[in-house]
Amino acid sequence: MASTPTRGINLARQMAAVKAAIPTAEATVRGGELVCILTLQPTPVSRRYTVRITYRHRDNPRVSVIDPPLALHSDAARLPHIYASGDLCLYLPGEWNDHMFLSQTILPWTSAWLLHYELWLITGRWTGSGEEHTLPTAWPPTADR
Repeated sequence: MASTPTRGINLARQMAAVKAAIPTAEATVRGGELVCILTLQPTPVSRRYTVRITYRHRDNPRVSVIDPPLALHSDAARLPHIYASGDLCLYLPGEWNDHMFLSQTILPWTSAWLLHYELWLITGRWTGSGEEHTLPTAWPPTADR
């Protein structure tokens, strides 16, 4: 007996779940793409970060910090765990799929990344897990989104 393939969570449901988790989030779906702009604060004493999440079905979500600009530790030449595009590296291949809610995965993973970033700014040591990526040719990246 053949199994019925499961479908990814549609963009409207993803948007509703993000807005339920963070009511102040601005979210739109246009042309098959969900774009969310929201504020995250990893801990009560952390800075507030404005983050953009861009997601299309069958693609991985892309997450970038749009404010404040990410700074470098005084001993660093580049930011850790950032793709060449400037997007945050939040998970290893295969850890996320379109059957998962962004609100239950990408949001907390982004908040955790921001916490590790804040610790890195202080200590110069990345405390999170993951792998390094190809270096951006210039920081900050200039690619329009």
